[in-house]
Amino acid sequence: KKQFKTVECFVNLEQVTLPQKGVVLLECMSNLVANELYSLDGAGDAAVESIHQGILHLKSQCEELVIVSNEVFSGGSDYKGDTLRYLRILAQVNWMLAKEANIVYEVVCGVPVRHKGKGRTT
Repeated sequence: KKQFKTVECFVNLEQVTLPQKGVVLLECMSNLVANELYSLDGAGDAAVESIHQGILHLKSQCEELVIVSNEVFSGGSDYKGDTLRYLRILAQVNWMLAKEANIVYEVVCGVPVRHKGKGRTT
């Protein structure tokens, strides 16, 4: 028997009610940002604030919140239009998450690198 419940939420995290207190894995921030920006039901230009409020809402309902995001910034810098907008918004969200987090890891080629907080490095 699995020891977890899956809650799917493509936009509007602030509307999520968790089934119980515990550890929450939010997968994946890069998809959530795209959904908030481009979905008809998303926050559009208010994506960063909507996601921030959603994170605070989730944190109030759980003991631990683990968030996964992707590194999408090393593919070059010559982007325009919606791609550049998406990258900038994701960067703002990742910065906000790192600022709010107790512990921040970046996984590089399968090796965790701790950038903030105390915790295991392997």
